[in-house]
Amino acid sequence: MTTAVTERPAPPRRPFTLILPALGVAVGFAIGGAFATTAQGIIWGVIAGAALIFGFRLVGYELSTTDQVVVVAGATVSTILSTVVLSEVPEAVSPMWTIRFAAAWIPMAAAAAWLGYRRGMRPSSVANIGLIWVAAGAAGFIAALAFDVLVPLAWAAPNAEPSFGGGTFAFIGFIVALVGGSGTLSVLEKLPSLGAAVAGLFLSAYAGAQVGFTIPGLIENFGNIVEVPNLFPPDFDWAIGDSGTWWALWTWEFGARTVGDPLIETFRIAIVSTLIGCSLAVPVAFMASKITTLNNVVYLPDKAFMNLVRTIPDLFWAMIFVAAVGPRPFAGAIALSIFSLAIMAKLLSETIDGIDPGPLEAAKSTGAKHFPALRSAVLPQVLPNYVAYALYIFEINIRASAVIGLVGAGGIGRILEAQRVFYRFDRVLAVVIAIFVIVFLIEQISVALRRRLV
Repeated sequence: MTTAVTERPAPPRRPFTLILPALGVAVGFAIGGAFATTAQGIIWGVIAGAALIFGFRLVGYELSTTDQVVVVAGATVSTILSTVVLSEVPEAVSPMWTIRFAAAWIPMAAAAAWLGYRRGMRPSSVANIGLIWVAAGAAGFIAALAFDVLVPLAWAAPNAEPSFGGGTFAFIGFIVALVGGSGTLSVLEKLPSLGAAVAGLFLSAYAGAQVGFTIPGLIENFGNIVEVPNLFPPDFDWAIGDSGTWWALWTWEFGARTVGDPLIETFRIAIVSTLIGCSLAVPVAFMASKITTLNNVVYLPDKAFMNLVRTIPDLFWAMIFVAAVGPRPFAGAIALSIFSLAIMAKLLSETIDGIDPGPLEAAKSTGAKHFPALRSAVLPQVLPNYVAYALYIFEINIRASAVIGLVGAGGIGRILEAQRVFYRFDRVLAVVIAIFVIVFLIEQISVALRRRLV
């Protein structure tokens, strides 16, 4: 009697195993792109199609002869169209250029979608594969502009010789294949993390190119920090002093009893704003939760108010209130109160959404009114989180109150700005180090308290 042996299912593929095939496809497209100006892009297409077939074999896909012909044909038609669309350096670019170049990769998109169809994928997945390659075409053109591989004549410096040729298409091919190939593999293998990682990498590189950020530039310019005048050594004698000339802790005064210590002033602003903002946030948070709100008439305006106050940053609130009430700590306290309200209302409302609604329903079933039921059934569940959030917001306000002083809203920031204006960066560095030590200690205490509460 023979015993049937069941085979173990193949372990799921991990995303990092697709990195080498995706890079291999991208390198193949780049090599082919170097020959884009030869034979109207036909050589580019043949090499690109062969790279795709090789990449699929690395993953473990055995393509039939028909599939291979479709892949090579789709790649070749797309590369020919790409060389037609971008036959010379454009005078200027517009969104239509991106659309036209993306449209040139529709044949490749159709070929890749055909492979998905042959593997029995759902129509939505097949459509996604096609859209990925069209988006890859647009990404390649945009990246060439962002990294100055393709410089339109209108952007070039006077009398500059335009650089255009195989190198341009090699770069475009690499980006197109990296986005399109990794996206196709992520859909075929049902591993969206690979496509998301490549998309994030591309967007990061594109954003960095647009703002002029480069790794070599970072390394080259990082050493310039030592050339800042009067930076080292930090002037702790001025910042702390031997006799309370700057900070007399026992008197909480700055130089004299008539002038508020800016560091203590920072603490006062943080304490007042945290207390006011977190207190006002409680009713706002309860009205912003579907579990505890009365009805949509209350819920919708309250959510709109929360979105409004969260949209405006703390520094802009400080600028508004400095203009309204004058450059003094009162403006900073109001600004950070609204800032604290926005953070606490958001965090607390999400906490309320995640509570167990059973106690609230039980309280209401006994005939309790709405607000007494909230006080007895909901508040005890969210109170530990509320206190932990308040401590966290206090930490944030310590840092923020040092920043808003730069616009005249009180606190240690006004001292930093005054010393910066006179290029006393040694004093600025000393104050920054003092702030860092104090905030670090506060953060450790706050973390310890939050661990006991939550």
